[in-house]
Amino acid sequence: MTPMKRSVQTQVSEPFMESWGEESLPELPTEQSLTEYSDLEEAPSVHTLYVGHLNPQFSVPVLACLLRDTLERLEMPVAREHIEVVRRPRKAYALVQVTVCRDTLASLPWRLQTALEEHVILKELAARGKELLLSEAQGPFSQREIVGKDQLFQGAFLGSETRNMEFKRGSGEYLSLAFKHHVRRYVCAFLNSEGGSLLMGVEDSGLVQGIRCSHRDEDRARLLVDSILQGFKPQIFPDAYTLTFIPVISTLETSVPLKVIRLTVHTPKAQSQPQLYQTDQGEVFLRRDGSIQGPLSASAIQEWCRQRWLVELGKLEEKVKALMMEKEQLQQQLQQHGPVSCTCCVL
Repeated sequence: MTPMKRSVQTQVSEPFMESWGEESLPELPTEQSLTEYSDLEEAPSVHTLYVGHLNPQFSVPVLACLLRDTLERLEMPVAREHIEVVRRPRKAYALVQVTVCRDTLASLPWRLQTALEEHVILKELAARGKELLLSEAQGPFSQREIVGKDQLFQGAFLGSETRNMEFKRGSGEYLSLAFKHHVRRYVCAFLNSEGGSLLMGVEDSGLVQGIRCSHRDEDRARLLVDSILQGFKPQIFPDAYTLTFIPVISTLETSVPLKVIRLTVHTPKAQSQPQLYQTDQGEVFLRRDGSIQGPLSASAIQEWCRQRWLVELGKLEEKVKALMMEKEQLQQQLQQHGPVSCTCCVL
């Protein structure tokens, strides 16, 4: 009976296939095509993870290594350069850039809990008495802490410009075009006032954006700043200014890292007489509230000198006035106590 049934099925299926033709047969979706379709619905994207309550007893390299192993156990491999660990004496945390789907990101809490139960060593990653905190860094970044001078979040708000703080966006070919001009103007202006900082890579509104700046760009910027300031008059010593490059943490992947360049001019030391600094090109600039004034003309320079001498004269008059008042108080005390008699005893 079985062979008879098999021959009947063959006779029926062959005419059926001939009626459709080889090219017109509908294809059923395979397992691979279904997977590709699901990936199209939810493609992996870049996310920034905030990992809190890290153990501050470990060094930054150790924390980064342990954190990388932890993420690998969570089936979330990440490169070392995508892990930024911030360590303080009593706390530590990290920001990690990962490329995952949204569903994978949502399942992180319970996956982390499972990994901690299976691997006891991972508990050492958390601070004593605390549980490891793992979540997505939510925007805007201005709501999070600005990590001092070590790093900044893209989109963080640094406040408004002041007499001692100037912001420059620095977009495009800034480092090769406008950078040197701003260095001359603002360093000179800060030297002729009360010092200050020029932050390049920050919008006028105070929002951090960052400048594409590689290690090679850093070296060129340092050499350029040193060569320009060496031509200032009076002479500027190296301890009068500080040039730093602050990394900017961003969710966008860039081939060149983003940084905020900060040039700080320290408050000039008090001189016996007022000094007016000029750039390597013989120009003079002053800082006026949130802007600079200059290059100054000869009459403006004379007026500045007159104003500074008036200020110094006012300080001297205040000192003389204080000394005169102290003299009068001492004379009054002598008059109240009367003459003082002294008795000498010779043994």
